[in-house]
Amino acid sequence: MFDVQAILEQLTTEEKVRLLCGKDAWHMHGVARLGIPDITLTDGPHGVRLSGSMALDGSAAPATVFPVEAAMAASWNPALLEQAAAAIGDECQALDVGVLLGPGVNGKRTPLGGRNFEYFSEDPFLSGAMASAFVKGLQSRGVGACLKHFAGNEQETRRFLINAQIDERTLQELYVEPFAKVMRENPPWTVMGAYNAVNGVHACQSPDLLQRILRDQLRFDGLVMSDWVAVKDKAASHINGLDLEMPGPGERDAELLAAYETGELTDDALNDRAGRVLTLIKQVLDNKETVIVDWDKHHELAVQLAAESIVLLKNDGKHLPLKAEQKLAVIGDFGRNPRFQGGGSSHMTPKRLSDALSAIGQRADVTFAEGYTETRVSPEQLEAAVDVARDADRVILLTGTTDSMESEGFDRSDMKLAPDHLRLIRALVEANPDLTVVLHSGSALETRQFEPFASAIVQAWLPGEGGGEALARVLFGELSPSGKLTESFPIRLEHNPTFETFPGTRETVSYDEGLFTGYRYYDTKHLPVQYPFGHGLSYTQFKLEGLSYNPDQRQVQCKVTNTGNVAGAEVVQLYIHDEQSTYKRPEHELKAFAKVLLQPGESQIVTLQLDAHAFAYYVPHLDRFAEESGRFELRLGTSSRDIRETLWVDIESDTEVRLLPTMGDTVQDWLNDSRTAPILQAEIDRLAFKESHPMYGIALGFPIPQLLQFIPHMGYDDAEAERVRAHLQSQWDAL
Repeated sequence: MFDVQAILEQLTTEEKVRLLCGKDAWHMHGVARLGIPDITLTDGPHGVRLSGSMALDGSAAPATVFPVEAAMAASWNPALLEQAAAAIGDECQALDVGVLLGPGVNGKRTPLGGRNFEYFSEDPFLSGAMASAFVKGLQSRGVGACLKHFAGNEQETRRFLINAQIDERTLQELYVEPFAKVMRENPPWTVMGAYNAVNGVHACQSPDLLQRILRDQLRFDGLVMSDWVAVKDKAASHINGLDLEMPGPGERDAELLAAYETGELTDDALNDRAGRVLTLIKQVLDNKETVIVDWDKHHELAVQLAAESIVLLKNDGKHLPLKAEQKLAVIGDFGRNPRFQGGGSSHMTPKRLSDALSAIGQRADVTFAEGYTETRVSPEQLEAAVDVARDADRVILLTGTTDSMESEGFDRSDMKLAPDHLRLIRALVEANPDLTVVLHSGSALETRQFEPFASAIVQAWLPGEGGGEALARVLFGELSPSGKLTESFPIRLEHNPTFETFPGTRETVSYDEGLFTGYRYYDTKHLPVQYPFGHGLSYTQFKLEGLSYNPDQRQVQCKVTNTGNVAGAEVVQLYIHDEQSTYKRPEHELKAFAKVLLQPGESQIVTLQLDAHAFAYYVPHLDRFAEESGRFELRLGTSSRDIRETLWVDIESDTEVRLLPTMGDTVQDWLNDSRTAPILQAEIDRLAFKESHPMYGIALGFPIPQLLQFIPHMGYDDAEAERVRAHLQSQWDAL
């Protein structure tokens, strides 16, 4: 289409600077005099939210609304997610969109994160795997993905101002690793910087994030853009690695020109940034296609993804599936006016919308009661709902969060249903104990307030435009539920490890829990949860057996059998437990998974491929991930708390993770390390310094110099102390 270097050589400094900021809310600058057009960027990530305005007014052209990312991930089906992302890519092409702003791979420190519905999982491996599939699918259609928000953007409270204080190991293992996995597997065309600061520097002007980690460590060579109005210091941002400020127009271009004139922004840096903008424009133009969208096909794909995302949390006495001959009461305004997406920048206009009331009504005799308006239940609504419930064989209540409870822009105040909704549940159960509660939310909810009253509980998430039909298919057993939780449901909010630190002070939020978030915390603490990570029931049963490991191929295999009477899909999950490590690790970590669909009685051999980070963790003093020699337990199961098969394996590594004790470290440090223990123990034995000595226990805490000072008090002279010192030093030097 055009040669980037040739165009760069024709541009004035002012034109190069202009390229580094958007033209308006949704367009990048082209170079009109050279025939290079503007290109369109638009919000995702669960569909194409193409605004009909140059302003940030929230309007959007109709498009297929897929389930939110929290729901997508609950399918544990990367192949299906890849198909959905490819469909989104086709719609981008049809709507002349060059870059979709998504997917998001931020973490879920707490269930209260207002934007959790836009993120995949509390687990970095699963987030990275699902995001990688999304990027692959989208970019296979010639549309750029924008991986976001880099990094540490785990809350909405004071998101423009807050400083996320994160230690290096936690940053790398939990909050950079999802980005890194995508970079290794399916690099995106673009990455979006975050609003917040990380360790004292705003993300969009942080050389630590944008240069050390993103460019040098992750080897990302695509374009880095800001989140919308995230740039604090225009010059510092572009000097330190930002390529594109969004949105436009470039009202602060003069600041960058001034930095260029003083030499703070060099020619090389300016050409590098402008070159990446031109390269992105060229990518979009080179991949432009004429696409006719099959909207019906895309809607059905949205239904399939929503159906596979539904998690059956509870099903006492095989209450579900429903039967067509049953008289059903559908209660809740969500049945008629679906709660199918979250609030904020991903809010879309559906091309076609399926509601649960209609879908269920196509399969059985249904009566309906509104039940509530938003979070309120009037006396009249309560009475009508109870009357309908009393006259039914089964009651299906659709409840959950509202946009006023869960949205971009603010964090949730708690994990509970609205008080009036809880009052409605109690009244319905008194009228009819055969109650199924369907939850629509983008993140974990407390269920303990109604858990004892519900025969079945279904987590339907925010399921996109096909959610009503998807729910009906699962409720009536046309599909066996196969969704699994990608975040833990704690019994109560107070059990969450961030309860004391979220959302922080006015200035700073400290990630004091470190690596121990989600199941990494609950399982390490052996703390009861309402529903564990990876949990999800089925209408059939599965047997896992024959766990084996091939160290040469780094592959795990097992046999999975459907032992029930209906077809169904199971998610085989592999967790790895490190028996002993130099640096503390969680009880176990998800490292591979596979979803397998089986007919009744059918068996299949499942192969799980372990990646380079399967046994590794981030070692701060090495500044990289490294494997440590030792024993590891492979734990195969269907949730983090339902482990069916285990196998111990030995890993040999040529990397020494341990820091060698120095002459300034303690006696205990030397005795705990296999390399220095024989050296010091030989001297202790020669000095006849036995455990029975009254000072022995105290001496374990001595630094080596203090031990040497203690030797004369044991009846030896200073010369002996010097001899011991010289011997230890020479032996240490030899190591």
